[in-house]
Amino acid sequence: MKRQLRHEADPYPASGRGYVHVCPDCALPLTLHDLRDGDQAYWCHACGKGHRAGDPPLTALRPLPQAG
Repeated sequence: MKRQLRHEADPYPASGRGYVHVCPDCALPLTLHDLRDGDQAYWCHACGKGHRAGDPPLTALRPLPQAG
């Protein structure tokens, strides 16, 4: 995650638990891949786009439905 330089609330959830990573464009689930530099990234095979795991767009995190 990016380090906050201003004294604003962090827009990201404190934990990724309870969220699924989806493509911001097509809303399909993303797959997690290891990169050559040792980092990880989420990738959408349908759109051919992705983002690093540590810097997701806010629209890539969708809450999971609550289990009944």
